Amino acid sequence: MQAFPAPGAGFGRIVHIAYLVPDMDAAMAHWTAQAGVGPWLCFRNIDMAATYEGKPIRLRIHEGLSYVGDMQIQLVQSLNDPVEDTPYAAMLRAGRYGMHHVACISPDIERDIARAEAQGWEAACRMEDAEGHRYVYCRSRAMPEVWWEFLEEFPALTQMYRDGIAAAAEWDGSSPVNNIDYGAR
Repeated sequence: MQAFPAPGAGFGRIVHIAYLVPDMDAAMAHWTAQAGVGPWLCFRNIDMAATYEGKPIRLRIHEGLSYVGDMQIQLVQSLNDPVEDTPYAAMLRAGRYGMHHVACISPDIERDIARAEAQGWEAACRMEDAEGHRYVYCRSRAMPEVWWEFLEEFPALTQMYRDGIAAAAEWDGSSPVNNIDYGAR
């Protein structure tokens, strides 16, 4: 009999569900109007160094973040040309949008990647922001359309989650979007 790891063994609690969207503004407006989700913190013009399938790339996105309870809803609009190889390209080339990945916060990202690889995942995309914080997309070898992201834990990240959860709990429906131009930071 084959032994299976416990569901999510070594990965931790899922803290966000991410959706690839064609238009950030339309997607945030839809989530707000149809599901009452808000307020949104929208980082515009993120440009991040990454390695995808062993090759260096620049990953360019808009990212919208809001919360339902303590679950972050992440909307991702790729700004890369769909012909460029990125973690989003296969969906874009197929004209598909929707759920892309789930994520957890990792206090030891290398340990968690090693555990994921032992459980049949591959570290397909390694990203690093301007401050040196790491984010890694792992893709299931058995089901290549299933992605898991590890978010390297750091104080500002955990504070952003706390602040976002509190803002969503207190939100009165006004000021549904707060835009931050990441490229201007």
